[in-house]
Parts: sequence; structure tokens; C-alpha cells
Amino acid sequence: MKQLSELATPFASVAEALIAAEGTAPWLKKLRQDALTHFKTFSLPAKKEEDWKYTSLWSLSQQAFSHHAESVEIAADQVDSVALLHDAYRVVIVDGVFSEELSDIDALQSGLSITALSESVDQLEHCLGQQTELTKAGLNALNTMLMSEGVVISIDSAIEIEKTIEIIVINTGNTANLATHLRHKIELAADAKATVIEHYVGLTPDSYFTDVVTEVNLAERARLTHYKLQQESNNAFHIATLATHQAQASHWLTNNISLGAKLARNDIHSQLLGEQSHVTMDGLYLVDGEQHVDNHTRIDHAVPNTTSDELYKGVLDGNSHAVFNGKVMVHKDAQKTDANQSNRNLLLSRGCEIDSKPEMEIYADDVKCGHGSAIGQLDQDQLFLLRARGLDEVSARSLLTYAFAVDVLTRIPNLSIREALAKVVEQRLPKTGEKA
Repeated sequence: MKQLSELATPFASVAEALIAAEGTAPWLKKLRQDALTHFKTFSLPAKKEEDWKYTSLWSLSQQAFSHHAESVEIAADQVDSVALLHDAYRVVIVDGVFSEELSDIDALQSGLSITALSESVDQLEHCLGQQTELTKAGLNALNTMLMSEGVVISIDSAIEIEKTIEIIVINTGNTANLATHLRHKIELAADAKATVIEHYVGLTPDSYFTDVVTEVNLAERARLTHYKLQQESNNAFHIATLATHQAQASHWLTNNISLGAKLARNDIHSQLLGEQSHVTMDGLYLVDGEQHVDNHTRIDHAVPNTTSDELYKGVLDGNSHAVFNGKVMVHKDAQKTDANQSNRNLLLSRGCEIDSKPEMEIYADDVKCGHGSAIGQLDQDQLFLLRARGLDEVSARSLLTYAFAVDVLTRIPNLSIREALAKVVEQRLPKTGEKA
């Protein structure tokens, strides 16, 4: 682990200033102080820790970040140009600051509440930090002691939200090396249903740091469809935790698409705490150049009669590096568990590297579980067939690459979201590449 004296950014000093600020509720001061104490003890995780074996935070630790954004004006048409959807409730955060002017949450459906964390944190004592662990080797403590903005979504019982909710987090590049620490909270009461998109965008190729934790709580029979699209600058750092508690018969579909960032780390965790609960956990990562992406997923089958289905696919080019570590934990007495997990990777160059580790830890005996990993290259016979039909090599390789990646997109139930994400992915797919 990195010692605090080795960090170029004095994260602890920034946290101490937040804790000392006037007007902070006592419970929030204590939450931040506990996180600060943990961070001072353990600092950033190092590669000697198993969960960080293939991902180094050295470059992050040596970057001097600012925590004070300079004022910036961004036009509504700029937001429109990066938004995934144009008929959604829209929540916009620019350089770590909620923008009421650019957001569209004035006429919300009855039973739906959307607020900025900075405006509602005093009401979150009962639920903030319930899905995350400060002791986990990661950046949860850093986020907890420094969180300053985010989105709080609450949906009442038996309410189905008709419009998608899109959270757009934009870094303009106006403040050099800006660090933003965001905490999102999503609560669905019994029988509620909603679709939420987290969308992270960098407008310039500059370096910055996005640190985000999203906590989700699904009550009985609640259904949440959740998408995350990460399009950060290729010089940015993106560290994220997404954690969900699922009650009886709740359903969570999450799809995580990572396209940008110099270093991206996603920790995604579902706890199936009620019988008949289900999670579909999908992901797609496309990396090239010197990009590094690390996806760590965990699904805890804590009670009997729960199901999970996980598919992660990756396309690597250049000298990129990807990591997939997916754990499915079937706890004692969690009988009748049905869990499937798959990680597949396509390598387009000789210089790229993938470390894939799907795993299952099973302590019950009446289960149906399967997992696997596959790593390969483009099929030369298929490439030859497309060339014989008149396609040039670049077009043929791009078509086959898209065909490999599209599996994850076809599992998206919403047609408009599926088409929008497919368009983004198609534009991002490598058009050239050295033969592997």
C-alpha cells in the first residue's frame, strides 16, 4: 500500500477540511472521520493485495489533483450532443457540481424523487454507506471521506417510472487535474420499477480523476435496469464501486460499458438477500493504446432459490491491458442456486494482454452453477470469407469485431437504449489493428 507521504495529492488534508467545516451534521462528520482514519492507516491499495494484483495505482498516486473546480459555463446543446437519450429525465453534473439549469427534473412523475447529494445529504443518515465496506481493499474510504456531490433517486412503492433517468457527469477540462468524488444513492421501494443510466464523459483529452460510488437498495419485487457508459478522456482515471442489496423477488439488470480512461477500475457487487431475487450482470470493455481496465465483480447468493447470469466481453488492441475477476459466492444453505458466469475476450494485437479469473465458491450442495473464460483472435477463415465477398481488410476486421461485441448489447431489453449504445460502441471499435 502507498504511504500518505508518497501521495502527490494530500487527500487526507482535503478530508480534514471537510470534516472541520461548519454546518456538517454530527453523523456525517463521524462517517467521514471513520473513513479518514481507515485511509490514514491503509492509504491506496497496492498490487500485493489479491484484488489489485494486476492493477497498479502508482500513476494515480503520483498525480497532483485539484479539488476546487473553476467556474465554467457549458451550453445546453453541448449536453445534448453527449447525452445518450433525449427523452429522459436528465441530471447533469459538470466538473463535480450539480447543474440545475442543464438538468431536466422539474416535472417528475408522481412517486419519483431526484435530488443532488449536496442538497439532501442531511436526510441520508439511515442509508448512506450501508452497501459499501470501508475495510474493503479499494477506494471506498477515499470516496466516503471526500464525497461532495452525486444524485439521490428514490421511488415509492408500486410506482413504475415511465421515462429513463440519465445521470450525465461531464468533465470539461477547464480545471487542470480535477478530482471529483461522487456518491449516488438509488432506492426502490416494494414493487417499484425504473431504468437508470450513469454516463461519464470527458470533453477534452486532459488528465483528471473521477471517483464514484453508487449504492442501490431494492426492496421486495423491485426491478431496476441499470446502465453505465464510461467515455472518459484517455488520460483520465476512473475508479468506481457499484453495490446493491436485493430483497425477495427483486430483479437487477446492470450493463457496464467501459470505453475510455487511461486507468479504469469497476467494482460491482450484488447481494441476493431474498429468495427468488435475480441479477443479470453484463459488461463490455473496449481498450486500445496504453489503456488499462479492471472489472471486479462479485455476486453473493446468500439465501436459497436465487439466480444470476453474468456475461462480460472485452476487445483489446494496441498495448492495452484488461483484467476480469468475477466471483460468485454461494453461501451455506443457499440451496437451489442457479448461477452462470462467462468472460470472453478478443485480442486484436500482439501487444495487448488480458488477465481473466472467473471463479465460484460454493458451500451448498443442491445448486446449478457454471463458469468459463475464453481468449482468442479473429477467425481467419471468417476474415477470408468477408474479403472474398469484396470487403477490404479493415472493414472485414471491424465487422467481425462488432459481431463479437454485440452479444452484450442484444441482451439489453430497451430498444432505444440498445440502439443508442450500439451506435456508441460501433464508433469506438478499432478500425485498424496489427494482426495478432
